[in-house]
This record gives sequence, structure tokens and C-alpha cells, in this order.
Amino acid sequence: MLDAALGAILVIDDDEGVRKTSVDLLATRGHQAYAASTVREGLRMFTELRPALVLLDLKLPDGAGVDVLRELQRQAPGTPVVVISGQGSVSDAVEAMKVGATDFLEKPVSRDRLFRVLDRIFHPALPGGEAADVDTVADGSRLGMVGSSEAMRRIYQLVEMASPTRCRVLISGESGTGKELIARAIHALSPRRDRPFVETNCAAIPSELIESEMFGHMKGSFTGATADRIGKFEAATGGTLFLDEIGDMSLVTQAKLLRVLQEGVVTPVGSSEPRKVDVRILSATSKHLPEEIARGTFREDLYHRINVLTIAVPPLRSRREDIPELAEHFLRLASLENGVKPKRLAARAVDVLMQLPWKGNVREIRNLMERVAILVPNASVSAQDLMEVLHMASGPEDTAGAIPLREARSRFERQYIVTRLHANRGNLGDTARELGIERTNLYRKMKQLGIHAPSRARE
Repeated sequence: MLDAALGAILVIDDDEGVRKTSVDLLATRGHQAYAASTVREGLRMFTELRPALVLLDLKLPDGAGVDVLRELQRQAPGTPVVVISGQGSVSDAVEAMKVGATDFLEKPVSRDRLFRVLDRIFHPALPGGEAADVDTVADGSRLGMVGSSEAMRRIYQLVEMASPTRCRVLISGESGTGKELIARAIHALSPRRDRPFVETNCAAIPSELIESEMFGHMKGSFTGATADRIGKFEAATGGTLFLDEIGDMSLVTQAKLLRVLQEGVVTPVGSSEPRKVDVRILSATSKHLPEEIARGTFREDLYHRINVLTIAVPPLRSRREDIPELAEHFLRLASLENGVKPKRLAARAVDVLMQLPWKGNVREIRNLMERVAILVPNASVSAQDLMEVLHMASGPEDTAGAIPLREARSRFERQYIVTRLHANRGNLGDTARELGIERTNLYRKMKQLGIHAPSRARE
């Protein structure tokens, strides 16, 4: 008999690629992962391992995933089971939720999506699912969120107030500010926490497919519809449906969404039979919806339906006091996930971070810290290390377009030196010592970059 491992996870899937990828990803999070390719092998390993979690494919060569789920629940009631399928039928997916599946993932399963599900299961927002006082969530730690600025504390309070209710929440903010994380926190604190959290990006789905994606379709209803498929609404029944970038939804789909919100029923494409759904709607947008209403691209009646409560997430540049905390958090997380030694940011490196424009917001700082974790070999990340990583590649947040590396480096060096001169009140000696260079080299660099010495520079 195998030794039961703390945090062990069992993957039951007939796709060898899915098994290997899942096991490798789980290992990066410190989980001892095991894999089985059939119902028989999976049930045997479950009995021997008694894992903390099961990832279960709904389509297996020697049996139905839903039947396996029933047996797992019979053997060990309460064991979290996340069902996975690339082509789940209506009966399979709905039955899996009724039997007790914890969550539902569609193939291909992304790393980020898998990790978010793991975090929700193994690190719930509140122990035992009990509501907390506003003061207990004011630092965001129990919500899985980072930042202690006044703006973020206000958001934590709004999340706490909205979570136990059924009210629809509209989360607005620039791309990369963490709108989905807020939606997940609301769900995790709500009475629906044990039911599915289903997300859909309205901007990423082609307009001709969004109705099928949201409301489901029947076999043969259009070219390529080879089987019945439930939509996001039915998958989220009893739980929460998160509509990301709802401002990009077509007017036709907006009208159908409004009907669902009014009547509580969905009609799959190709069907004439409405199906009742019980779903809480959380929405997010990076657009200013009142402006879209004025342009005629968003329905005002739908806006009032989804906007019972608004949570406006500020851009990172307007809450710079959160940058050091975010950077350290993501650097620690990236080091763990990539299996590298922990690193810390030197004070001067933090100064560099504080001067960056952060057009990509929290997503940009997370991506940068992952590059730092991988590319910097030192335990302490210096300002020079950070500048070299910034120069190695321009990320997707660089909306100005590609420029030569030399020019990018010169722009940054100029901005940084000017900032440090200002911070040192024009004292060239102090600035040179802070930058770790000789004063003569600072003069030379300033001349090269076209930086004029302060008229009353102090030595």
C-alpha cells in the first residue's frame, strides 16, 4: 500500500499529455502528484493514496467520470474533486455538479486557472467559511490580495460588505489591476463559496460563438456542434458567473443577457426549452460604461441591472505605496513556482520600481518579478540587476512600440538619474555614492545623456 502524502493530488485522465503536464505543474507548487489513465487504476490509487484532491476527466476509456465521482464521494465524502473535460455533455457536467464536484475546468487547462482553483481549495479566503469583521480583512491577506494603501483598504471593505449578499457587482478598472481577483474574493466569502465560480472573457470569445458559450447549444444547431454542450450559466448554477470585459459584448447578446437576468432562465442555441438557472452575476470592465451608453454601444437597462454596487479599482500608479509590498510578494511567489532560491529586493531596486510608470498595473509588476526570479542569480536583487532585466526584453505592457535597446536604456538611465538628483536636492556627491559610481563618472554620464547639472549643485 502506498504511503498517503500530505497534499497529495491524484490526476485521472486518459490523455498522456494532460497527465504529464498536470503532474509537472502540481510539483512546482510542492504537491506530490500521481496519475492514472483508467477508472480501474484511478479507483485503486485513490483507495491507497487517500489524496487531498482529485483532478478527474469526465471522459475515460473504461467508464464515465460522473460514476467515478460518485464512488469517490462514497469512499471519502468531502474530498475535493475538480472535473475536467474537453467536450462535456449536458448530462455529464450538470450531474457532476449535483454529485458534488468542487469545480469544473475545460481543456486545455491553463496554469493560472489550475493554480487559482488550487488556491481556492487549499487556502480558502476565510477558515471554515465564516464571515469576518471588516477589520480582519482590511489588510487583504485573507482575501488573497496584496496592498495596504487607503484605496485598497476601502476595496477590502466593499468586498466584505458585498460578499454575503446576492447583489450584482460591477468591478471597473484598467487592464491588469486585479478585477478577477476581487471577483474571486467576493465568491470565496459568499454563501455560494462551495459552488462553482465560472469565468468568461466576453472580449476573447468571437461574437458568433458567445451565445453558445454563455447559454449552451444542442447537437446539430450549427456547423461544428457535434454534441450537446452546457453554457457558462448552467455550469455556474448555484454559484457565481464572472463576466469579464462585459463592455465588449455585442448589443444582440446584451439583449439576451438582460432577459436571463430578468427571468432567470436560459435557452440553449438550437433549443426551444428554457432552463432555469440560479446564478450570481459579477461583471468587470476596463471601459467607462456610461460613455459606451452615450455612444450607443451598451444598453442602459443592462448597465443598471449589473451595477447594483460598483467597485472601482485604482491603477497602480495612483497607489504607489503598494509597489514594494506587491513586488516582494510576487518575487517570493515566482521563486517558489519556478523552483529557484528566494530573493529579496535591495532598497535601491525598490527605488527603481517606484519610478516606473506601470502602464500594465499589477499584471506588469508580477511579470517583471517572475523575470527577475528566473534571470537574476543573486540572493539580493540590486538596482543594476533590475535595470538589466528591464533592458533584456520589453514586455507586452510597452504600448509605445519597439525601440532600439540602446535608446530604451538611455531613456531609463536619464529618468533614474534625474529622479535621484532631485531626491538628493542636487547633491552630486550623494547621488554618485547612491548610484555606486565615482563622481567623475556621474558627470560624464550626465553629459552623455544631456542632463544639465543643477545651477547650484552642492558637493
